[in-house]
Amino acid sequence: MITFIKTTFIFLALIFTPIKGLLLITGLAVLLDTFFAIYTTINLNGWRSYQSTKLFNIVVKSFFYLGSIILAFLIDKYIIQKDLLLGVDLLISKSITIFWIYIEVKSIDETSQKHGNQPFYKMIKNLINKTKDLKKDINEIIE
Repeated sequence: MITFIKTTFIFLALIFTPIKGLLLITGLAVLLDTFFAIYTTINLNGWRSYQSTKLFNIVVKSFFYLGSIILAFLIDKYIIQKDLLLGVDLLISKSITIFWIYIEVKSIDETSQKHGNQPFYKMIKNLINKTKDLKKDINEIIE
């Protein structure tokens, strides 16, 4: 029986090898969001506000996110040929992964704003503006 389970696990792992990176990135994004939310809850409201029963949501979210990526992979692999969708391999799988990661980053951004931080968009925009100013100053020095 154990040999059958090992064989089945290895077989499934080999089938999903092309999307292991997508699954790993999505899983890490969910974990990062969860840990950051726990930190924020404890930091703002104290240890009494933390409820371990809410950690079950990570299981449901991970199952849904990773399951949808696996389903998209099966659609990409066995129903849609890569020549049909802009010639990009695993386009649907990659698109769904980007969508889930966007949701998790947005959640982390909202949690960060609870600490009084600026939104990620404003921080990136400020960084770009400072880089432009630095480039302008360097060009003035060179000329």
